[in-house]
Amino acid sequence: MGLQNVDKLPALEDIKVFVTAARVMSFARAAEQLMVSPAYISKRIKLLEENLGFTLFYRSARSINLTLEGEIVLRTGTQMLQDLDGMMDELLACRQETRGLLRISCSTGFGTEFLNPFILSLRDRYPLLGIDLRLVDRSVDIVTENVDLDICLGGNIPEQFIARKLAPNYRVFCASPHYLEKHGCPLHPRDLEHAHACISIRERNHSPASWKIERGQERLTVIPNSQLSVNNGNVAKEWCLKGEGILLRSIWSIRKELAEGKLIQVLPEWQQPADVFAVYTRQMGTSANLKVFIEQLELYLKQQMA
Repeated sequence: MGLQNVDKLPALEDIKVFVTAARVMSFARAAEQLMVSPAYISKRIKLLEENLGFTLFYRSARSINLTLEGEIVLRTGTQMLQDLDGMMDELLACRQETRGLLRISCSTGFGTEFLNPFILSLRDRYPLLGIDLRLVDRSVDIVTENVDLDICLGGNIPEQFIARKLAPNYRVFCASPHYLEKHGCPLHPRDLEHAHACISIRERNHSPASWKIERGQERLTVIPNSQLSVNNGNVAKEWCLKGEGILLRSIWSIRKELAEGKLIQVLPEWQQPADVFAVYTRQMGTSANLKVFIEQLELYLKQQMA
């Protein structure tokens, strides 16, 4: 026999059957070990021989013996099955062990405020877990950018991804006392389109061109009169504190300034939903790293954002 199908790899099942039979030098005993019939063993080995184009066993009425080619296949097939077992062990460890690298993306403001201290506390408990944190104030494609987990606030999440709500959040309108003394307080969101100066944020899915807001069941889209815009929420807040205009900002970001009177909430009955979501592509059960990070972050945010 010669090599017939060089482009066709042998079936893994055939390799397994052959290695088992070669170790015990008996089709009948191999059948017992694999809990199949002797005819099945004979058929799979015949298919393997036809696939490879070589005779692997010398057969007689009472015994079988390996050919030179059979010894090669036994040696390489044994190594192949061991490598496969090792691969499965590593995959199982990924489900059970919290170790290795986890790539995470998040906006600069939220990542600095919450993810930074959370990751430091998590590392105390899981020192073998490596973190690659990417703080970017733009939309992230977690597939093409090789990101395991994206933490985002509000916006539309693509249907092909898995999204888990981690914490409630919403955006409110605010302005400095200085701005309100000079320009007055808006009475309706439409006032933000012409009568007032606004500060827009080009941050992630926070569109600077329009603000989609709600009051109870009422929905409204406002086109802000934005004289200033920036792709960083912290800079936008500084501008707002300096009296440059009205800002739509997450409540977690300005809660302290509101409490201290440095910022005043305006149009308080109107807000924009911006819940915190974990966005990922695979089920948490397939990765201990992903499961631990998401579940622990949810508990952390429940305490910190209450």
